[in-house]
Amino acid sequence: MKQIQQITILGVGLMGGSLGLSLKENGFKGKRVGLGRRIETLEVALQCQAVDEITTDFSLALTDTDLIVICTPIDKIPSMVELITVHADSLRPLILTDVGSVKAKPIQSVEKILETFPQFRFVGGHPMAGSEKTGVLSAQADLYQSAKCLLTPTATTSETAVATVTELWELVGAKVHILTPDQHDHLLAAASHLPHLIASVLTETVGRVSVDGEAAIKFSATGFRDTTRIAAGSPDLWNSIFLQNRTYLIPLISDLIGQLRQFQTDLQNNDEDQIRDCLTSAKQIRQALES
Repeated sequence: MKQIQQITILGVGLMGGSLGLSLKENGFKGKRVGLGRRIETLEVALQCQAVDEITTDFSLALTDTDLIVICTPIDKIPSMVELITVHADSLRPLILTDVGSVKAKPIQSVEKILETFPQFRFVGGHPMAGSEKTGVLSAQADLYQSAKCLLTPTATTSETAVATVTELWELVGAKVHILTPDQHDHLLAAASHLPHLIASVLTETVGRVSVDGEAAIKFSATGFRDTTRIAAGSPDLWNSIFLQNRTYLIPLISDLIGQLRQFQTDLQNNDEDQIRDCLTSAKQIRQALES
């Protein structure tokens, strides 16, 4: 990171804004440049001190940069990389990384785009931090503190670039782990994507229940709110995540449906032992997270 004099954050929302704030908070001495499509959003990021400079011009933002962090929705990442390559002739060698929560398909597309641009070295990244809130006004300087950050190099990824991106995330307090893109997508389909899907479907299901004109959701309490908090996340963001990672998500949905049917059968059979065993196993798994 000592050689990084300028970082360009492409997409200064919650994730990009938090990165910018955290870089400043943790002593990064270089320039933080915010790049995006809407100048109004970038002006808010500048006012929040998430970045030092702002622009909607790719050429201006990238001319002197050493590292680009792409903080756009995952389905936009390949097109953002294409836009960067348009300016290849005027740019120095660059390291590119992203914060997307699906890796295999985006990385495959990005590496194909960069085949003829060896001066651009891409490292897939996924800091596992965030919020159901969106936008730079929700950004936090400590968002990445103690969070896991998953890097997903491939056989062609530069080891030097991986080392630099590792230093970036360690600087802002994250704990870096290395996975392959497929390992990442399989594990995160279970640990992140399925829970969000369940929270959304549960919320929508409960939202349809009413008795004599009284809505069930009106009587929801702490348990429902804790279980479904993430359902308030961006529909556009999660729509993209689900579609991009459907290869691993669909079998998990089938497994979940099977377990729900088994629980339904246990209830129909008044099988106290089976129900208790399921609840006990879940309790033990959940408690292990706290240890």
